[in-house]
Amino acid sequence: MENSSVIMGIVLLALFVGPIIYMIISHSAKENKVKKRLHSLATEHNMKLDQIEITNSLLLGLDSNTKKFLVIDPTDHSKYEVIDLKNVGQSVVAKSGHQQKIGNQNKLALTHIGLELLKNNSKEKVKEVIFYDEDDNDSLDADAQLFMANKWDKLIKSNLSA
Repeated sequence: MENSSVIMGIVLLALFVGPIIYMIISHSAKENKVKKRLHSLATEHNMKLDQIEITNSLLLGLDSNTKKFLVIDPTDHSKYEVIDLKNVGQSVVAKSGHQQKIGNQNKLALTHIGLELLKNNSKEKVKEVIFYDEDDNDSLDADAQLFMANKWDKLIKSNLSA
C-alpha cells in the first residue's frame, strides 16, 4: 500500500511540475533563438551590441561604438531597421492618454508610450519605437513600459552626436 502511495505521489508531482518545466525550457529556447537573430543582424551591419532589450513587443539593440540602433519587428524577425544615431538630433518619450479621477486626484491613464527619434535640426520623425499601446494585446503594464522607454531614451541621448 505504501509503494502505491509513493508512486501516485510521484506521478501527481510530475503532472503538476512537468508542464512548468516544459514552459521554462521552451521560453528559454525561444529567447536564445531571438538573441541569436539579434546578434546575427548586428554582425551583418558591423555592429557589436552592448545593450539589448527582448520582450514580447520589443527587440532592440544598441551599439555605442558605431552609434547605431537596431529595431526588429517582434512579429516578423525579417523586418528590421538600423538607425544611425548620427542622423538623429533628439530623442523624446511621447506619452498620450486620458485623465482619470482616482480618489481626490486626477491621474493620466496612459494609452500610448513611444520613443520618438527626431532628425537633426528638424521635428521630422526618423522612427517611433512603440513601447505601449492600449489597443495592442502584446503590450504589458503601462508603468513598466514607461520605465523601459525612459531607460532607452537615456541610452540613446547619451549616444547622440553633440
